[in-house]
Amino acid sequence: MALFAKPKTPGNIAPEQSQSGELGCPAFASLVETLERKPEHKYHILDLAAASGNHIEFFSRFRCRYHIGDVLHVLPDLSPPEEDEPELDFGRILPLNMPDRLDLILAWDGLNYLDKELLPQFSQHLVQQCNPGAWLHAFIYTRGDMAAQPVQFELLSSNAMRRQAVTGSTVGAPCYPQRVLEKLMPGFRTAQSRLLKNGLQECLFQVQE
Repeated sequence: MALFAKPKTPGNIAPEQSQSGELGCPAFASLVETLERKPEHKYHILDLAAASGNHIEFFSRFRCRYHIGDVLHVLPDLSPPEEDEPELDFGRILPLNMPDRLDLILAWDGLNYLDKELLPQFSQHLVQQCNPGAWLHAFIYTRGDMAAQPVQFELLSSNAMRRQAVTGSTVGAPCYPQRVLEKLMPGFRTAQSRLLKNGLQECLFQVQE
């Protein structure tokens, strides 16, 4: 089976893309404002990271059901199947068996770690569980290297986060141009895109209605 990819060659993280420290997130702040305009609405939110009391506490301001995906640590190890192998079953990797459709997916920096060939299939798996107009929030590395595993995020406020790398090793970042990433994510369109000072691209994608 080709379930796990070969390790990528380690590199050095560019100083401006350091994986630890505070990070501004204006697109996320805009998203929070949008959610706050409908205080009566019950939102269904999927966090692709592991369970975090910080994230749960932050979103407790809304009427919401908060689902934990805990899949980010798996994404760097997935690789496309060989010709004689079946496709990966994202329904087993990330079961989405909740009865209600999603309004928001928190991908953090996870999209950078999934093999390019698997992004369309993963995107379709998410879209199938989303309401029309649902949001997906993500950070995309635009240059240099990145930590070998997705970093941990801590929400400080609606417009600031703290990141902490879980490993000191690094790999080359895919550095997707926005148009390329949109083609790799069928069913999603870019609603907002902000280039941050540290070289990260903050993106709000939305499910096409």
